[in-house]
Parts: sequence; C-alpha cells; structure tokens
Amino acid sequence: MGILKLFGLGFQTVNKRIKIAVYLWAVNLLFSLVVIAPLYFLLQSEFSRSLLENQMAKGNDLLIWMGDFIFKIKDFFPALWGWILVPLLLYLFFNIFLSGGVIGRIASSHEKISLVNFFSDCGKYFFRFFRVFLIFLVGFVIFFGVVYRLISAVLELWTKNASTEWPLIIVSNLKFLIALLLFSIVRMFFDYVKIRLVIEDSKKAIRSTLLNFRFLGKQFFKAWILYLLVGLVAFIFFVLYLLVHRIFPHDDIFFILFFLWQQFYIFSRMWTKMLFFSTEYHFASLNPSR
Repeated sequence: MGILKLFGLGFQTVNKRIKIAVYLWAVNLLFSLVVIAPLYFLLQSEFSRSLLENQMAKGNDLLIWMGDFIFKIKDFFPALWGWILVPLLLYLFFNIFLSGGVIGRIASSHEKISLVNFFSDCGKYFFRFFRVFLIFLVGFVIFFGVVYRLISAVLELWTKNASTEWPLIIVSNLKFLIALLLFSIVRMFFDYVKIRLVIEDSKKAIRSTLLNFRFLGKQFFKAWILYLLVGLVAFIFFVLYLLVHRIFPHDDIFFILFFLWQQFYIFSRMWTKMLFFSTEYHFASLNPSR
C-alpha cells in the first residue's frame, strides 16, 4: 500500500477512535493542574498586590524583577528543583503508561473504547514499554554520541578555513536539521518496537528490538517518509498555534479564549500522537516481518 493511502487509513482510524485523544487531553490537563497549581499559588501568595507583580504584568524592567524574584525565593531553590524534576520524571513515566493505552486501543479496533479498557491497556503494556524506553536511551546515546558527532566533525571541516560567517551559519543549521532527522529515526524505530510488542502480544523487548532492525531494514525509507509526513502535520499545528499566539490580545478579558486556544493546541498534539501510532500500526500490520 502506498504512503498516502497508509496516511489516509491512519487518519480514518484516529477520527473513528477520537475518544482516545479526548482521554489523553483530559488526563494531561489534570496532570498539569496538579503540577502547576501549587507553583501558581506560591507566586500569588508571595507577589500578589506588590510592585513586583505590577512589573511582571507590564513586562517592565525584566532583568530587575527577575533578580528580585530570584533573591526572594533563594531559600526555596532546593525545593523548587525537586518541584520541577519530580513532575518531569512523573510525566515521562506517565507518557510511557499512556502510550500502552493508545496503541492497545488502536490495535483493538473491534472493541468499543472505554476508560476501563483504555487504562487496562496502559497497565498491561507499561513494563514492556518501560523496557523499550531503557533500550531507547542506549540507542539515543549511540546515535548522538557517535553518529551525530562523526557527521558534525565532517561538516566542521568545511568551516576551518572559512573567510566569512556564512559557512558557520550553514553548518550550524545543517547540524540542527540532522539532529532532528536522527531523533526522528530513533523515535520511529522504537515506536515500531512498541507496536510489535502489541501486535505479537510479546513481553520480549530485546527480541522485538532486534527483529525490528530486519523489519525496517527492508522498507526503511517508506516508513520514514510516512513518519515525516505525520511530523509535518504536527509542525503545521505548531506554526498555526504560534501565529495565533502572536496576534492574540493578552488582556485579562481574553484570558478564557486564550486558554481555550492553548487547550485546542494540546488536543491537536494528542491527536497527532495518535496519528503517529495509527499510521505505524497499519504499516506494520500490512507489512509483517518475515
């Protein structure tokens, strides 16, 4: 099946099972409120009805009020770091947990979606996907610690005797683009490992990873172009969000509308996350490894 037909099939699947995106959005919103609310109330209690708050609201003397802010919370830094790092780790595990529900429900196309079976899949695949994440970290280090460094070293040979700044600018942009493309390859590869575990109902993460080299080795570019096509959709949503954000009035009376626009963008991210998994699932199902 062609790339565009696979994309269309994935698009149809996502829209038929849009309830999954609603679950993802609602759970992410709840998680964000639990994490952000305490910090918001801290800022309100410390700075409400103060000169510093007026400066922050107006955007005046940015360096001055940032200095005042840092000085004021200097004794809270250890707790603040914990407040930041712990939620980040929880969010990482949370995403691994939710991925099981997304792929599991996409694979169970004959079953009706409910919160019970969604979270049941989340729990069923969590430890399998967590082992895949640990292998992903190894692959990430190899790609960016070895492959990316070698490519960067070759590109930098061009800038050694450069007489203008243009080679430096071009090489810098090329390195950024290459980093994004390498990351997309690593992420796509391990997406297919997770999908294989679901399709085969297997718990053997290492075996599935090794078999995935053979699977993608035969049709790598087709799978990668399909992945990049979905990535383009995600990028369009991101650009659209930034454009509206730039022109949106930031007055208090528009706060609710701005909040709703942000939530729409977050929902679009959940939708595109499903689209990634859906197109990959159909690609893997229609092209079984032999």
